[in-house]
Amino acid sequence: MTTYKGNAGNLMQHWTLCELVNIADEHVSGLNFIDAHAMAPLAFECPNPDSTFRGVRQGLLNGQSVYERAWHELALNGGYPNSANFVKHIWKREFAMLLCERRRVTVAAFDTWLSSVQSKPRCKRAKVFCGDWRARFDQGLPNPADLGLPPGSMTFLSFDPYKYDCNRLYNDPNREGRVNLGDLYRDDVERALVALGGVKDGIVIQLSTYSANNNPQADVLASVDSILAPGGFGLAAQVVFDDNMVSLVYARDVPDALETELKKLSKGFNQWSGLWRDPR
Repeated sequence: MTTYKGNAGNLMQHWTLCELVNIADEHVSGLNFIDAHAMAPLAFECPNPDSTFRGVRQGLLNGQSVYERAWHELALNGGYPNSANFVKHIWKREFAMLLCERRRVTVAAFDTWLSSVQSKPRCKRAKVFCGDWRARFDQGLPNPADLGLPPGSMTFLSFDPYKYDCNRLYNDPNREGRVNLGDLYRDDVERALVALGGVKDGIVIQLSTYSANNNPQADVLASVDSILAPGGFGLAAQVVFDDNMVSLVYARDVPDALETELKKLSKGFNQWSGLWRDPR
């Protein structure tokens, strides 16, 4: 049985993702969605959902946000959707998907869902890579035009690690102890930039991190900025839940109107989360 966390991090990450996709649908012609941490299309096992997550879930029937409506429609029989499921449900134009997932049991859960997605006329390609996302990124990432997507399409790259580590490198020959494959390291962001080398037109990156753990958000932001800014990316949104959880959105070569809308995500999340956030 595939699992999901059922915590405020899910709310922060997927509210941001759903709003981003809904906004982009108005400004770009196609979507090339790439997920480094795919998870199961619909997971049903949640050992210990927190109170904030349970509260939002209980109010889905009357939810007004794009995220709440999509969640309710995708999970009528329970469970929790992954990012790709949200994207497929919200995006109305032509799209392609590359989903990376290292757990074999989770990859197996994609079989029926992936066939359904591939059968849609607006789906140009949908693939699941079984293994660590780094191995797939080292092959280079697909360009929208090469997938049959129309000119003016956007690539949307999603990172959903446990945490972003400012202090270590994934490929550090002098490190002590093992790296956590579920974390994101500074040289991993550099790896992503190299992988995007052949990708044309607009690109948006969403990077969510859930635990400060010696990585304060100011340090995370400075670290990611120092890597992505030389690659032409600018910070479009910083969606914050608390001192631990933040979702960063970076953009390059996207339409000005889209970037303007992305800059409103932080305020929009604060307004939405104010409807259910514990005031204490």
